[in-house]
Amino acid sequence: MAGTLSIIVDISLNSLVLSGVFLIVATGLNIIYGLSRIMNLGHGALYAVGAYIGYSLVATGLNYFIALLLAPILIGIIGLVIERTIISPVRQRSMVYTLILTYGLMFFLDGMIKFIWGNKPRFIDLPQFLQGTMSIFGTQYPVFRFMTIFLIAAIMIGLMLFLSKTRMGLILRASSTIPEMVSCLGINMNYVHMGAFVLGCVMAGIAGIIAGPLTTIDPLMGSEMLISSFVVIVIGGLGSIRGAVFAALLIGVVQTLAEFFITDLAMVIVYILMAVILAFMPRGILGEGKFE
Repeated sequence: MAGTLSIIVDISLNSLVLSGVFLIVATGLNIIYGLSRIMNLGHGALYAVGAYIGYSLVATGLNYFIALLLAPILIGIIGLVIERTIISPVRQRSMVYTLILTYGLMFFLDGMIKFIWGNKPRFIDLPQFLQGTMSIFGTQYPVFRFMTIFLIAAIMIGLMLFLSKTRMGLILRASSTIPEMVSCLGINMNYVHMGAFVLGCVMAGIAGIIAGPLTTIDPLMGSEMLISSFVVIVIGGLGSIRGAVFAALLIGVVQTLAEFFITDLAMVIVYILMAVILAFMPRGILGEGKFE
């Protein structure tokens, strides 16, 4: 009985951690798509760059929590450069243009990762007090993984407060539904689109440095996360942050259970679930999805 309870606790907590990382990445994608109708295929690569930057900052002697603040800021600066040089010139054109450009961006960033950091796996060293385990209902669970659940929850609460309580957040929310009215109020929509893209990139950077100590940092991690985050936003509904929350929790639980019981078919089960949900709920599980 004790062994069964330990397995249940371990699977439940691992599901929450995985769901949280999916949620942050997918939320960044949704913010960009919901406002600009841009599907950024380079988002996963930015997630990987965030993890590598976090690794480099910690390797130089910085505290992990300082790196957790600096890495997303650096990713936001990279996102600003990308938006001004690649996205902005073709914003008014068909989505196909941005898909092709961000697809190329993905390969460019992957190449830069290999050029700067190489193919060798990297690991982020955590502070000593986060390296141990703690007893939760009889199971020994890593302290950092447990803390990650609350860290992700705090980040999402902070994002929701930003979007609902600040002037910039209200402008972003209004621009996603009635951009013409926002523009008529004298607000420069170029700045709004720029802010949304940078915010989405910052979310990718946050997820990258959080995921860094949880897994091996390697050049393929961005592509793997991009696929998983696309599954989350498709199931949750394109542009729906609320839907992404439910979808991330669902995918996190399903993938964790599948990896525990049928390791080789874990992602196959996830794709089957996505196909079934889309067959009956094409706008996502909450019916809030938007189509281009």
